[in-house]
Amino acid sequence: MEKLFKVSYKQWFYVALINFLIVGLYGALMRYKFLFPLSGLDQKNLLHAHSHFAFTAWVSMALMLFMPMFLRGHKAHDRVEKPYAVLLYFNLITSVCMLIAFTAQGYALLSIIFSTLSLFVSFAFIGKFWRDLNSANLASSIKHWYYVAISSNAVSALGTFYLIYLKASHQENPFEQQASIYFYLHFQYNGWFFFGCLALFYHWLIRESGAIFFPKHMQYLFSLSVIPTYFLTILWWKGIPAYVGYVVFATVLLQGLCWLWFLSGSLKTMKLIETKSNSMSLLWIIVALGVSAKLILQGFSIIPSMSVLVYGFRPIAIAYLHLVLLVNISMFLIGLAFSQAMLKASRFTFFTIVFLIVGILFNEIALALQGLGGIYHWNFTFTHTSLLWASIIIVMSLLLLLIAQRFKDVPNN
Repeated sequence: MEKLFKVSYKQWFYVALINFLIVGLYGALMRYKFLFPLSGLDQKNLLHAHSHFAFTAWVSMALMLFMPMFLRGHKAHDRVEKPYAVLLYFNLITSVCMLIAFTAQGYALLSIIFSTLSLFVSFAFIGKFWRDLNSANLASSIKHWYYVAISSNAVSALGTFYLIYLKASHQENPFEQQASIYFYLHFQYNGWFFFGCLALFYHWLIRESGAIFFPKHMQYLFSLSVIPTYFLTILWWKGIPAYVGYVVFATVLLQGLCWLWFLSGSLKTMKLIETKSNSMSLLWIIVALGVSAKLILQGFSIIPSMSVLVYGFRPIAIAYLHLVLLVNISMFLIGLAFSQAMLKASRFTFFTIVFLIVGILFNEIALALQGLGGIYHWNFTFTHTSLLWASIIIVMSLLLLLIAQRFKDVPNN
C-alpha cells in the first residue's frame, strides 16, 4: 500500500498522458464507427464517455497535478504529497468507472453515480488546494489566478446540478437544458481550464524571471470577464434583454485587450528566460495563436446570427470546443511538462510534437469544412475520412511520445 504513495509527479503525468491517449482512441473509434458500423457500440454513449474522460482524466488530472507541484516548489521526480495523491487516485478511479459506465449504458444510474462522485473529488481538491494556497508564501498576483481557476471549477457544477434538477422534476425544456450544459462547459473551458493554465504559466514566468508584468487592475478585469461571456452561449435564447448584448460586446472587447496586454508582457518576459526545449517553444506558440483565434471567433459570435451557428450548429460547436481543448489546453499542458522536465526533450520528441500538431490542425480544418458544408450545403464527402485520419495521427503521435520516454535521451533540441 505504501508504494502507492511513492509515485512522482513525472509518473503521474505519464498516467494523465495515457488517459489523453485513451481519449484519442475513443475519438478515432467514433470516427471509424461513422464510416464502418460497429454493432454493440452506441455512438452517443461513446461520445459521453469520450468527453467526460477528457475533462476529468486528462485536463483536470493534469491541473490537479501541476498546481500542488508549483505551489510547493517541487520537481518532476519528487513524490506527490499523500493528500493530493489520494485525490488523484480517486479522480482516476471515478474517471475510469465513468468511462466504462458511459460506454456500456450512456446516461443511466451507474454513470450518474460515478459522475457525482467525480464532482465530490473535485470539491475535495478545491477545498484542500484553497487552504494550502491561503497559507502559501506567494505573490498575491499569482494566487489570484489560482483562486479564479478553482472557483470557476466549483461554479461550473451549478450547471450540472440544475440539469439534474430538470431531469428529476421531468421539466424537459430543451432551452433550459442546453443553457445548463453550456453553463457547465463555459466555466470548465473558460474558467477552470483556461485560468488554471494561465495561473501555471504566470507562476512559471515569475518564478523564472522575477518580473511581474501584468497590472493588478487588468488582472481583475480579465478574471471578471468569465462571468458575462457566459451569455455568449445563450444570445440565441429569445427574451434575452438587449442590454445584455451590449454588456457582452464590451466584455469581449475588454477580454481581447487584456489578452493582448498579457501576451505582449509574456513575450517580453520570455526573452529573459533561457528556453532549453524547442518542443515547448513550438507548443506555446501554437497555444498563443490558438487562444487569439478563439477570442476572435468569440467576438464574431456576438452577432446573433453567428451565435446561432456557433452554439446551435453541432459541427461548428464541435470545431470550437476542439480548438479550445486540443489546441489551447492540451498543447499548453504538454508544453508545461517539457518545461518541468516531466517529458524528455529530444530530436525524436520534437518531430513527434510536430506530428501531433499536424494531426490536430488537420482535425480542425476537417471539422471547419464539415461545418461550412452543412451551412452552405456544400458536399464535402471526404471530411469523415479526413477526421478518421486526423484521429489516427493524433493517437499515433501520443503513443510515440509515450514510447519516447522509455528511451535514453538523444541530444536535447
